[in-house]
Amino acid sequence: HRPNIIISGASSGLHKRGGEDAYSQYVKHLERTSSIVQAAEKVGTVENFAQGYQDYLQAPLQPLMDNLQSITYQTFEQDPVKYQSYEEAIHKALLEWPKQDKIIICVAGAGRGPLVARSLCAIARSKRGNVCLYAIEKNPNAFVTLQNRQRTEWHDRVHLLFGDMRLVEIPEKVDILVSELLGSFGDNELSPECLDGAMRFLKPHGISIPSSYTAHLAPLSSSKLYNEARAIKEEKSLETPYVVMFQAVNLLSGEGPGPSGLCGPQVQECWEFEHPRKNPVLNPQGLPPTNSHNTRSAKLRFHIPHAGVLHGLAGYFEAILYGNIGLSIHPHRKDQVSKDMLSWFPLFFPFREPLYLPSNSELQISIWRLTNSRQVWYEWHAESFLGSSPPTFPATSGGQPLPPILMASPTIGVPSPLIDAVDLIPRSTLSVQETPERSTARLVKIGHTSLHNPGGRSSWIGLR
Repeated sequence: HRPNIIISGASSGLHKRGGEDAYSQYVKHLERTSSIVQAAEKVGTVENFAQGYQDYLQAPLQPLMDNLQSITYQTFEQDPVKYQSYEEAIHKALLEWPKQDKIIICVAGAGRGPLVARSLCAIARSKRGNVCLYAIEKNPNAFVTLQNRQRTEWHDRVHLLFGDMRLVEIPEKVDILVSELLGSFGDNELSPECLDGAMRFLKPHGISIPSSYTAHLAPLSSSKLYNEARAIKEEKSLETPYVVMFQAVNLLSGEGPGPSGLCGPQVQECWEFEHPRKNPVLNPQGLPPTNSHNTRSAKLRFHIPHAGVLHGLAGYFEAILYGNIGLSIHPHRKDQVSKDMLSWFPLFFPFREPLYLPSNSELQISIWRLTNSRQVWYEWHAESFLGSSPPTFPATSGGQPLPPILMASPTIGVPSPLIDAVDLIPRSTLSVQETPERSTARLVKIGHTSLHNPGGRSSWIGLR
């Protein structure tokens, strides 16, 4: 991350040989041999791919309204982990599919063809001879690339169809539907809406890859990102989610149950989408009559163990492709599920005004995914709380009791947030037996943010 390094005591004579220059030479040696620096110089690693992207705000893609440029496809195609995972999922589905005369696979949203190529590899590995492969794409520029690859690489093994997957017709029902429509928050590139239109291709017991995906949130502090969003000089800039590779950020939440005993983990799940949907209501064309089934909402409660300033929310996703094969950018599980995946950075939901959170407080996040006939949008809101019954605090490490002015606030009788400066209650000292007592604590609301992006006034994703 290119830190500035300050060397002190270099002229104190502690080491006789080499003089002052020896210290700077050794720091340079440490930098050159750092695993992170070496990874940044190696093509194909996350560290190399992400150079220049750290804390850089990007508008999320509008896949239905806009046709992606070739350079965008090229960037995504650099990710070997994602496509290897897709190939493994397709291969596993083929092996587990009952032996029959013919298997039909459809790649919905084929782009420039990486999923088509991986599907062909999976077919060859599975040694399933009679497999028919369709590829659907609505972007005319990408479709030209598909036509060229069909002519030079795939020949009659792939059948191309041009058009929107929600409108195009396919000659026969398919057994396996493969798509790559996920966004940083799972559903923020309209994967649910697109796949609603493609599920009519599937046979009654057909497989969707991915089969499900979940959205996750955590409270985030980052003056860097907040000021970057504020500097855009547009009124809607602080009501717009951004795709960002986080660097100068801090997740404020902890794993504890909080004063109420009701708080969840540091990163919490908001909602889930499954494909195909269970018991769908469809019109005669096999499409949902409305999009109301894709609305979602979540109310999450986080423990804030140490004082900090809330600037926004960090959004992540996890997906199950097939069986135990998945994709994840969840900060605690990404290395176990899809290590070194490059295709997705987290989503950043900014707040218009920062919200100060005292130590040992609680934060309640409310977020909605809403829709009408033309668009989909998110709204988000936060409230902060403190326990109304102050706990008993030990003396400081020097043996002196804490000054009374730091022990309680004269307004509501709660511990002052300044106690966090001396870290009086390390989390390791809290025992399980204390939880029932803490769960009875009453909470006092101490702050809240405004409702962001009501009615989709500032940011939305177009359905057309």
